[in-house]
Amino acid sequence: MSAPVIYLTELDLTRLENAAARAGSHSPLAELVDDLVTRANVVPGNKIPANVVTMNSVVRVADDTGAAHEWTLVYPEEANVALAKLSVLSPMGAALLGQREGKSVRYTAPNGNKHSLRIERIAFQPEASGQHTL
Repeated sequence: MSAPVIYLTELDLTRLENAAARAGSHSPLAELVDDLVTRANVVPGNKIPANVVTMNSVVRVADDTGAAHEWTLVYPEEANVALAKLSVLSPMGAALLGQREGKSVRYTAPNGNKHSLRIERIAFQPEASGQHTL
C-alpha cells in the first residue's frame, strides 16, 4: 500500500530541505524530506488549503483513547513537549505534516507501539493567516 499524497508549501519544503542538507544525507531529517518529496503536492503558501497541517500550525487531535491534545508542529530545534511544541521529526509530527483536518493518521512510536490520531481541527495555520508565503 502506498503512502497517501500530502500537501506541502514551497517554503516548508525549502526549509526542510535546507535543514536536511545541514544535517547530512544520512540523517533522519534527510530521510523524512526524501519521503515527503515523493508524496507531496507542493504548492505556493498562498495556495495551500486552510485545512492542511503546515509547519507552525496549531493542531487539535484526538488519540486512540479519544483524548484531545493540541500541538504546534515545529522544526526540531524548537521542539518542547512541555510547551506542546511537536517536532516534525517525531513520528507523530511527521505523520501530521501535510494532512488535512478530519483525517486519521497512523504512526509508530519510538517504543514500537502503533498509534492513530484524528485531526479534529487546525486552530491556526500560518498560511491561512497570511504568514509564511514566498
